[in-house]
Amino acid sequence: MVTTGTQGRRVLVVDDHGLLAQSLGFALRDRGLEVEVCGELTADAILAAATDPPVDVALLDLDVGGDLGTSVPLIPELTDRGARVLMLTGVTDRLRLAECVEAGAIGVMSKAQPFDQLVEAVERAVERGEVFAPGEREQYLADLRRLRSEQQARMAPFEQLTPRERHVLQSLMDGASAEQIATSAVVSLATVRSQIRSVLQKLGLNSQLSAVAMARKVGWSNDTD
Repeated sequence: MVTTGTQGRRVLVVDDHGLLAQSLGFALRDRGLEVEVCGELTADAILAAATDPPVDVALLDLDVGGDLGTSVPLIPELTDRGARVLMLTGVTDRLRLAECVEAGAIGVMSKAQPFDQLVEAVERAVERGEVFAPGEREQYLADLRRLRSEQQARMAPFEQLTPRERHVLQSLMDGASAEQIATSAVVSLATVRSQIRSVLQKLGLNSQLSAVAMARKVGWSNDTD
């Protein structure tokens, strides 16, 4: 059914699930929208498709796969080009969804939602209506602040490590023994064992295994910073 508010407006659909993308394209065209389904899922191709001619709404998959991976960096770029960005994703991680909102997405839609609801959300976006429920955007941003604060607290013990201690911990995470670390660094075994003890003391732990497990649990690596 064609509606006055959507007729002639342009929508770009970016999704690595071809069947879903094409199905949304057909449904949106039935509502009077001009729809382009982006066939090449690269940053340059997506931005080009959104620019010439410009689109009113970009329906953007969060994880588009390939070399691009996450599409979050594209949100502000699409917004700068005048598109309202509506995320479509199967991701349920609250932190990742909140990062989309922080980047400028005007809504976050789950692929598990009924198809008609997805179409209606795009229509509201095209008509410059609200996609989020009242207070939903603010809740996402509040959750983002809380989750980042919690992550910072989990990472705090690792910030006490010296560069050498970080290297030693990373080597333990990679499966190296104290002897192998000493050989690689051209230092004595006693020096490496002293560094390991210092790592354990700063992390409040009593074994190399627990240090490795803790680092993996919080997502630490020597490249984290």
